[in-house]
Amino acid sequence: MAHNIDVDELDSMAAAVEHNDIAQMRVANIKIASINLFNFIEPPLAYYDFENIYSHGQWQKKCQWLSEFLAHRQPDIVGFQEVFSPEPLKRIASEQGLVHFAVIDAPTLISDYIYRSPVVALASRYPIVEISSVEPDARLVAAMGLSSEFAFSRKVLRATVEVPHIGKCDFYVVHFKSKRAGLALEPKLFEHQPLEPKRFENQPLGFDNSAPAASMKLHSETQLLTEQALGRWASTMQRGAEAALLFNGILVRRQASKHPVIVMGDFNDSLTMGALDALTIQGESLHSNDIKAAGLGHLSDAALAAVFAQYQLKDAYELFIEANLRDSLTGNTAYHRDNRAATHYYGPKGSVLDYILLSSEFDASHGRSLAQVVDYQTCDRHLIRPEYERDAYSTDHAPVIVELALRS
Repeated sequence: MAHNIDVDELDSMAAAVEHNDIAQMRVANIKIASINLFNFIEPPLAYYDFENIYSHGQWQKKCQWLSEFLAHRQPDIVGFQEVFSPEPLKRIASEQGLVHFAVIDAPTLISDYIYRSPVVALASRYPIVEISSVEPDARLVAAMGLSSEFAFSRKVLRATVEVPHIGKCDFYVVHFKSKRAGLALEPKLFEHQPLEPKRFENQPLGFDNSAPAASMKLHSETQLLTEQALGRWASTMQRGAEAALLFNGILVRRQASKHPVIVMGDFNDSLTMGALDALTIQGESLHSNDIKAAGLGHLSDAALAAVFAQYQLKDAYELFIEANLRDSLTGNTAYHRDNRAATHYYGPKGSVLDYILLSSEFDASHGRSLAQVVDYQTCDRHLIRPEYERDAYSTDHAPVIVELALRS
């Protein structure tokens, strides 16, 4: 006997089907986000200086912005940077279904209620089965000519997450050394010392052997420029060393565990700059003599490529445009590289500082990949079209989100 279905019942059935489709997509697709929270600190605590304390209303707005962002974007795993107050962050994340939380360090108390050195954290919808910090290998630190006291400017968090249909994945949350100089040299280092006249007795005609007075100091602007030049280079060296030593830690862990790898965070530099080259080093860039010296010279080009691919990390944005945008209206990927949205602005100048790097398991061009990047979002509305009431206490970085789909 035929059953008459009224309009309300049809609507109900359609809603059920739609809900089921969304649920199935939710299981299949995994969203990973990285967010620099920009001084996430609960009052009455202060960051860096006693004046930097949020009012109750300001703090509520900052927390509300984050909560609404997580509710709207619905990431499954989030890496956070600039965390001073992990407990409120843990609570906000849990309210949005990110019930598993990891942090391995604590900010540094300067005095009373003033803190510096914020930390990184990770929140996940899925179980976190192991948590660890990544420490630089002391032997490699010495081999690189670095101080024995070298350390990451912020501790790197490694969290192993049990991801549905993929298994255990190692997530690394980083916040590399900033570009700020942070170098203040003592004035006496800039004082000229008298030069011995005998050193210039046989100098060619026209050589100026006049020595400045011992008490003369460089002008303030000269000292400032020197400090900036040296300080920025020191920051670059620190950042580059952090990237190289982290990559070593990832390689060692990868060889032992075989887990897929996701590295995310505020890199404080562009991947195209030399300081971060180590993170995305490719086998094709290695010299043949180095390959032979490593005992790999007998391998064919294809076999060699396969060996290196398992350790290579790629920018999720690059994987996205390669897999999805090659056949778009522009017809090439160069357009999308050239027009990549910035994640941070210094005045009018935008830069990409925030990244998510993925191992070969998420590279669609790799024969044994488990998933591929189907979407990449730079969430920059609060930076390019801000609304004061909504965005005044958000963040100075654009969160980035990558969506992964299981391969059939």
